[in-house]
Amino acid sequence: MKISRLEVSNFVGISEFKFDLGKINILTGRVGSGKTSIIEAIEKGFSNKSQRVEVIRHGEDNATIFIKTDDGLEIDRKLRTNKADYLKVRKAGQAVPSTEKFLKQFLKGELFKPLEFCTKTPVEQAKIILNLLEIPWTMDDISNWFGEIPADVNYEDHILQVIGQIVKNYFSQREVVNREIVVVKAQVAGYKNELPANYDGEAWRSKKVAEYYTAVSDAEHLNKQRDQATTMIEGQEKRIATVKAETETEKQTKRNEMSQRRHELEEGRQGIVHKIETLKNGIAQKDLLLEQSDDAYNLELERNYLQLRDDYTLKKDRARQEIQGGVKALEQQVVDYEKTIYGKDLELTSLEGLEENALIGLGEKADERIKTEEAKIESSRKILAETVVVDVEPLRLAAAQVAHMQSFLRDYDLMASLIREKLAPREELSKLLSARIDKGRGMPTELLKIAGLPIPGISVDGEGQIRIGKTLIDGLSEGEQLELAFRVAKAQAGQLKLICLDGWNKINPSARTWIEKEIKEDEFQYVVVSTEDGDLTMNVSEGTAKGAI
Repeated sequence: MKISRLEVSNFVGISEFKFDLGKINILTGRVGSGKTSIIEAIEKGFSNKSQRVEVIRHGEDNATIFIKTDDGLEIDRKLRTNKADYLKVRKAGQAVPSTEKFLKQFLKGELFKPLEFCTKTPVEQAKIILNLLEIPWTMDDISNWFGEIPADVNYEDHILQVIGQIVKNYFSQREVVNREIVVVKAQVAGYKNELPANYDGEAWRSKKVAEYYTAVSDAEHLNKQRDQATTMIEGQEKRIATVKAETETEKQTKRNEMSQRRHELEEGRQGIVHKIETLKNGIAQKDLLLEQSDDAYNLELERNYLQLRDDYTLKKDRARQEIQGGVKALEQQVVDYEKTIYGKDLELTSLEGLEENALIGLGEKADERIKTEEAKIESSRKILAETVVVDVEPLRLAAAQVAHMQSFLRDYDLMASLIREKLAPREELSKLLSARIDKGRGMPTELLKIAGLPIPGISVDGEGQIRIGKTLIDGLSEGEQLELAFRVAKAQAGQLKLICLDGWNKINPSARTWIEKEIKEDEFQYVVVSTEDGDLTMNVSEGTAKGAI
């Protein structure tokens, strides 16, 4: 398909342009005369894409673009300021939809300009070329390949570039993770260096240090029992002799106590006997005094019988009563003292039995103590027979070692926590990223197996880099770049076989010769733009460009 008629009005820098186009269409004019506007109008007509924000000529309400092709297709597009744009697509004898989607089949993307392609960066050129590689894919494919939809990727790019971005991102992520792994490993090594060689924290954690110290305590207690048992046996005769000696001393003490008590009782008894005798003497004297009193009163009574009989009788009775009262008191004291003597006699009599019982009790107590000693000796012999001396030092050293080793558990746990919570997840992530990187690096090779390369001599490696022969596109000479641009232009063209050469005047003469030959021999239609003095002019030629330029 080629354009046979182009009409443009009020579009960008064009007020009115109507022309029938041929194979080679040469636009000349000064800068700003509207040459580029013609190319933009063609592109706008087919794709509705604009290189500028404002495309309607300043001061006008609308712009029109009419394009007719050599196979009868007509595109009538009106661009309006205050209304929606108008599009009508017609083709003689056919019903065609007036839709942008329908028009896209004629112009892939945008109108391709080989000279503009040469000015693009290698990255931009690669993107254009890769878009020529038709490799079907979906976002579900990305998810299946990598287990996720990676972020920070331009999924509008070609799939090979998309994969390249993904691999690059994963590689950057892995670098960060691997640096973190190095840091964490250094931290782990720091803790490990503080631990004893071949330290097994879980093995030491399982040991009960209290049980080790209990074993030490039990061993020390057993050895102490054996020492006590040996001492008990060795001091048996001495202790029994001591018991007997102590018992004799206690018996003698008890005899002395009894003798002293007996002496005290006898002295007390003698004193009371003496008091009784004194009282009896007093009674005898009272009796004598009573007799003497009777005799005196009787004699005086005889002398004064008649006169004093009654008085003296009374006095005599009173005196007798007083003496008799004194005698009774003395007699009562004698009775009381005799009772006391009786009590002391009883106590003296009982002292013999008490002393004997006390001595028997001391003997029995001594026998019991001796039996106790003998039982202890028997128990000691049993302990010595049933036990052996335990070497405590190895047990003490083992307990100390367990306590010492368990003192490292904090550092061990911190190290284990680092490994479990930081190192292991990062190593796993690094492994996952490596697998995804390997997957990504292998994907281009797999995808290129199903993709056709539309440009002769071109190849794409697994990194998505474009080569002409063995040379990367950023290493091509100016002439090679221009030749590549023409190859790309023809490869990416849709049904509209149109190539625009905007900037013909900038091409060196040697390159023009090659291009003119290319134009003559191919099937494409050309719009050649050259900046020259004068107004906008179009020259049409059905032959070579050389004769027209």
